[in-house]
Amino acid sequence: MQLLGTSLLWLSSIISIAQAASKIEVDLKTLTSEAHAGRGSGHTDINKSARYIHSRFAETGIDVYFQSFRFPQGFSKLAYGHNVVATLPCNAPPCAPALVISAHYDHLGRRGTRYYPGANDNASGVAVMLDVARQLATKIRHREILFVATDAEEKGLYGAHFFAATLNPEHVALNINLDMLAVNKRNRLYVLAPNQASTYAKEIIQAFNQDIRAQVFTSTARMSRRLDTPRVDWLRASDHYAFHKVGIPFAYFGIGTDPLHHTYKDQFDKIDIPKLTQVSAHINAFISALSVSAAP
Repeated sequence: MQLLGTSLLWLSSIISIAQAASKIEVDLKTLTSEAHAGRGSGHTDINKSARYIHSRFAETGIDVYFQSFRFPQGFSKLAYGHNVVATLPCNAPPCAPALVISAHYDHLGRRGTRYYPGANDNASGVAVMLDVARQLATKIRHREILFVATDAEEKGLYGAHFFAATLNPEHVALNINLDMLAVNKRNRLYVLAPNQASTYAKEIIQAFNQDIRAQVFTSTARMSRRLDTPRVDWLRASDHYAFHKVGIPFAYFGIGTDPLHHTYKDQFDKIDIPKLTQVSAHINAFISALSVSAAP
């Protein structure tokens, strides 16, 4: 009987991984398709990509809404952006401060006859966020978990700044920002977790293994030296900066630099889906460890 139970658990795990990989692949392929035209931002109407992300949260049974805003474009014009915000409530009191999971869905859009798919930047982060939300929806949670797919990141982090300004920093423990998660042959993610967030370094490392490793940096200078990117300010490189500006600790997950970044070659077929599924499982393990704990 014990052998049978172990076999069933193993089979269940295999099925769960296969289902996750399938959903991640579908989300990634959809968001990078020509129908989504590179997910450009600035339009009055809510675009196809935002509506797709909204529908995927809704399918999971998570409360979700659009958060529209305006941002400057050029010297005298205002453009429109549309965040997608979803909430999993704390369902097991006592409730500790919330977690905010962010990933920008916008990219460069279409330029001339070409569109820029943005598979790694940042359909990968959005696909992982959707996968994490799906898995956490059925779990016991001692925290409220907010998911925000931000718009207009490429134009100046405008969606993240708008959303972060609506939060009470005293009620948020951590922002976990996911931006470019398609690991390369080194199978490594880099995590920037400075100041108060450095206390989570141990939990982050424990959530990963030898297949996909996480290297945590507590300063932008150390991260720049390690990645040999002296011109990159990793603090301001993505949406986590908006949360930092309002006093919310952050952990930024990414692969560092990508030679295909902001080129039309950043396409779906360049992404290793099994590896991205592993990345999602590890990030989910970290978030799950925080969400099942009632500690601040």
